[in-house]
Amino acid sequence: MKKLSRKQWILVAVVAVVGLAVLRSATNGSSGLPKDKTTLVQDVAPVATIAFDTPLDLGGGVFVTVSSPSRFTPTTFMTNIDQKPKSSNKFNITIKNGGKTPLDFTSVSLIAASGENVCFDVLGDLDINGAPTEPLAAGATATYAYGVGCQAAAGEPLSLTVQIGTAKVAVEGKLA
Repeated sequence: MKKLSRKQWILVAVVAVVGLAVLRSATNGSSGLPKDKTTLVQDVAPVATIAFDTPLDLGGGVFVTVSSPSRFTPTTFMTNIDQKPKSSNKFNITIKNGGKTPLDFTSVSLIAASGENVCFDVLGDLDINGAPTEPLAAGATATYAYGVGCQAAAGEPLSLTVQIGTAKVAVEGKLA
């Protein structure tokens, strides 16, 4: 094999540096972020803040009621039990569809909080399974159990936000 001269080594080094610079600019040249920084998800204020066991008319014939929470002991088969909640509460959510079209439960969501403490869903056993998967027919009523685990003790605040379609309801009370 023939040895390269000093000029040839310099030429190889220059080609390598230029090649790496081109490669870097092609792969890292842009941040990949869109130029438009518009918020894609907007947080909407609740239409009302209610207490537990208080029915609320969301309009269009849809009513929602969240029962008072009760304490329960989760089983090892429930979701998120590995997070070892200080307190676990369950409650029933009743939705009455007095409208003219079926209510799709994929448009129903629930978020729980306890002051600065973390809360999370605890579902999957003890008949605490969350929202049904089938649409709620016009004129029908559905009641289902929902469970949350919180890193908070009994008596601390419990805030639930139930969203049904575009309507958002805040439910305020205390952990059982």
